[in-house]
Amino acid sequence: MRGLVVYRKGPHLGVEANGKVYISIPKNKLKGKIFVGDIVHGESIDDTHFRIYDVEPRKNLLPRPKVANVDMVLVVFSIKQPDIDPLHLDGILAVLEKESIVGVIVINKKDLAKDEEIKRWMRIYEDAGYNVIACSTITGEGLKEIKEIISGKITVLAGPSGSGKTSIINSFIPGMNLKVGEVGKFGRGRHTTTDIKLIKNPDGGYVCDTPGFAKFKIHDFVSYEELPRLYREFNRFKCRFNDCTHTVEPGCGVMGNVSPERYRTYVIMLNELKDVPGGRG
Repeated sequence: MRGLVVYRKGPHLGVEANGKVYISIPKNKLKGKIFVGDIVHGESIDDTHFRIYDVEPRKNLLPRPKVANVDMVLVVFSIKQPDIDPLHLDGILAVLEKESIVGVIVINKKDLAKDEEIKRWMRIYEDAGYNVIACSTITGEGLKEIKEIISGKITVLAGPSGSGKTSIINSFIPGMNLKVGEVGKFGRGRHTTTDIKLIKNPDGGYVCDTPGFAKFKIHDFVSYEELPRLYREFNRFKCRFNDCTHTVEPGCGVMGNVSPERYRTYVIMLNELKDVPGGRG
């Protein structure tokens, strides 16, 4: 019997097979090697329990939290309350580029900012080669577009707490009523998502709301040598040296040709990685 792992809670996995969700505890040889989103093979022991024998090869694995076979990550940031943080946003995008996972940027709380400001941020990331959607769960703008692009896919929502990820899920999965976090007095959101689970989308596919990238250090995922190729728009320009860091080298095609906002976050992260011995690759 073929099944999909739809949640993980402690040592227990939830496996959806033949329209039903079973509880499973993996055998010793598979412990720690099965993640939400994995396709597994096994058999039902009774009406409640499922025995896993094997796991299919996965196409990718989101590093935090570990969600397998992700089709798309919606990188959700609010334009206000809290204000958009380009350094955090670009860090997430770099990790997704490394893992070859499609990232779509969602700028939420559109109702709180002027159109000029929203258009400026959208233009920065569209020029970098990303699909960007501006939305508001208050006015409903942009939600139809999100609903359409996630249909039939395994989609993970990532971004800081308070950016509105849970509100977005509640808007297109009726009856979920997931707990929505408040924004603290210093403009930081509070974590409300603790369990890792795939929520069935009535339009097909699954969504996963996760705090995995609410806070993270870029050196946990990316090395100094990798970062230059993880800014996708940098690849459009020719440099004199193959190992150009795009900072001081003569003949660099990147410096002066990319947005100041993106270049600023790149230099900050590159300097941070430079100070980490070995870095992770």
